[in-house]
Amino acid sequence: NSCIQCSRSVRFSETSTLAIIERASKEELERRWYSKEERDGLRADLTRHLLQTRAKLATTPMSSIGQDDLYECIGMERLLSLEVYLHTREHRSIHVGAILAEQDCQRILGTHNKEQLALALLSEQSSEWSVVRACNIAAGYWDALKK
Repeated sequence: NSCIQCSRSVRFSETSTLAIIERASKEELERRWYSKEERDGLRADLTRHLLQTRAKLATTPMSSIGQDDLYECIGMERLLSLEVYLHTREHRSIHVGAILAEQDCQRILGTHNKEQLALALLSEQSSEWSVVRACNIAAGYWDALKK
């Protein structure tokens, strides 16, 4: 399971385009977005599916896990194990904290325009764990599904 080197870079634009649009009415917003009941139903469906998938993975030998079963895991990897979930959450918290601390430092020092590269580099370094993890997950799926 070798990780493919991911080519990526963060760039900050010197200018941005802002489009001003009319604020949508409350009725329009309600029509566009899921209601609380719909969101709760989606959350319940996800939880039920997650628990079923966890149970299946816990009781089925890996040699018997089929491609369809693996496809159902895509996107839920961090949720399938409490240990992985906690580890991922800790890394995310550290990453967000590092970025916010750098932004605060730049705001206090008044260097936010000059130091955008520093913020981009910090973000890249801080998120390296996530990039490697995502590459390894993709490589694992690739190996498992190419049969």
